[in-house]
Amino acid sequence: MENSSINLANYGHSAGFGDDALSQAPQTAESVAELSKALEAGSITGRETTDLTTASGAPLKVESLEKNLKVLTFSESDIKMWKRIPKAPAFNTVEEYLQLDSYGAERGGFNNEGELPEEEDATYIRKAELVKFMGVTKSVTHPMTLVKNYIGNAVQREVTNGIQWILRKADRALFRADANIVSQEFNGLYTQHRVNGSYATLNDYQLNNDLVVDLRGARLKEENIESAMLSIIRNYGHANLLIGPPSVVSNFVKNFHDKKLISPSTVQVTGATMGQKVNNFASQFGEIELDYDIFAAKAAPKKLTDSAEANKAPASPVAGVTTTPVGATSQFAAADAGDYIYAVTAKNRFGESAPTQLGGGAVTVAAGDVTNLIFTAGAGAYSPTGYVIYRSKLDDTAAGSYVYPLFEISVAELAAGYDGGAALSVNDSNRWLPDTEEALLLESNQNIYEFKQLAPLMKMPLAQLSPAQRFMVLLYGTPILYQPKKMVRFINIGTAV
Repeated sequence: MENSSINLANYGHSAGFGDDALSQAPQTAESVAELSKALEAGSITGRETTDLTTASGAPLKVESLEKNLKVLTFSESDIKMWKRIPKAPAFNTVEEYLQLDSYGAERGGFNNEGELPEEEDATYIRKAELVKFMGVTKSVTHPMTLVKNYIGNAVQREVTNGIQWILRKADRALFRADANIVSQEFNGLYTQHRVNGSYATLNDYQLNNDLVVDLRGARLKEENIESAMLSIIRNYGHANLLIGPPSVVSNFVKNFHDKKLISPSTVQVTGATMGQKVNNFASQFGEIELDYDIFAAKAAPKKLTDSAEANKAPASPVAGVTTTPVGATSQFAAADAGDYIYAVTAKNRFGESAPTQLGGGAVTVAAGDVTNLIFTAGAGAYSPTGYVIYRSKLDDTAAGSYVYPLFEISVAELAAGYDGGAALSVNDSNRWLPDTEEALLLESNQNIYEFKQLAPLMKMPLAQLSPAQRFMVLLYGTPILYQPKKMVRFINIGTAV
């Protein structure tokens, strides 16, 4: 009967090893020490063995480094909107354009025989957007260009890195940059959609406007897109592209996961290929391509303990008194009543300050209230040009909770009072919900929007004042939304699974 386990007897003559294996094993401490002198590779790198006399064979090892650079951040394929927007040359730092707003009033038109028709004048509007300047400085030392490395030409690698950095900034700015908050920025598509002379108040833009679809935390659905298409058709447009953050597109597709009829005899099922990908949406008025851009997402939430984003960011604001009066502009419904944490950061072109909590703790808001926030600029070397208002989710007020960006205001808007607030105060009327996203629907061609480039993306060498190559990667230009009435903006789109 075979043994069911291994024991010391298996290492004797009967185990088939010839001489007794146990007799060959070291029997004394001296023998064990002698055996330990065998060279060991160990699990440390050669660099860690410097000046060591106890590292055995480790100093002799050739380090093994994968030769292909693994990119842990975004790649060029992630920059979607920048690739889509049509490009055209700019010939001035002020790019002007004309809009034909109307052929004449919609009235009359029929006359008596031989009668002079009534006169109607077309309406023309001249508008302009300012070219803005983007850039980053890179540097490579001369020794770095001489040593062997795993990335090839180090200067060229840094040029590529600089280009990717600029394109990421440009792609994100195409959606939500706002020259009113940071004057060095151009105006993104959302900003130009809102600030085009057609809306006197925030209510006119958000509530009394079929070109803004407020989902109030719900997923984007088919009926929302169909209604938006109808709004664009009424303005004589023909939308063909819907683009937003990945979460918006993913949640839209999930609407169909439980609405499919699956036949078990199909190749897809028998081959275990499941799921659904929606590339296009067939509306009554034409087919719409669905795409996502990771840089279309809003800024990440913060914690109250987060630090400033940059050394040259402004000092944190100083909190004042926070109250919750009843307000005519309030969109706080019964389902929104509860406790929130509010915070504010000061902002300039370099970044945001550390957040300042407003209200001293949880702020209780009832249906029909607005939250009146009061704060002032902190003392620092770098002045703010704007402020970002943050709020937590409903009743998420525990220590360490996230606060989400709601909206931004300029220094001038704070001074005048924002959304019905008195001078030097800001009202949060619940127009914008925390942890939600936005998307846009428009006709994607150069008659609707365009990026005007004063100069293409370029590398410009700097004077060599040390044994290092320093250079800038630059981009000059501005997007222009020529026809804002042929674009629909979806706001407060829910991100919950």
